[in-house]
Amino acid sequence: MAKHEELPIPINNNLEPVYGGGSALEEAQLRFDNLKSKFVEIFGHHPQIFARSPGRVNLIGEHIDYEGYSVLPMAIRQDTIVAIRKNEAEKVLKIANVNGEKYSLCTYPADPLQEIDLKNHKWGHYFICG
Repeated sequence: MAKHEELPIPINNNLEPVYGGGSALEEAQLRFDNLKSKFVEIFGHHPQIFARSPGRVNLIGEHIDYEGYSVLPMAIRQDTIVAIRKNEAEKVLKIANVNGEKYSLCTYPADPLQEIDLKNHKWGHYFICG
């Protein structure tokens, strides 16, 4: 059996293979449409790609997986979706949230080795750490 790092990343051109049909698909389509329109509103261009990360809960406790202990994860329906577009003209990473009133736009250097200012708490730090 292949290690998860060796498995190909699934690429889909529509949402049905991920969400199935019915109300789950309709709900997902609305979320992606909202994300796309917010992206255009904020950045002035359509995203080039969307990405999704399924949610999970650990049934036997939190903060133990990265400590090397056993986990019992379970997938949940909730997920995180992102819209992405590369801008060759700018060497920064801009992170926006569809709830811009609560979570303001965050800008970071396009440097994977950057240090995070831990005294300046921002929601975007979670994204950078990931």
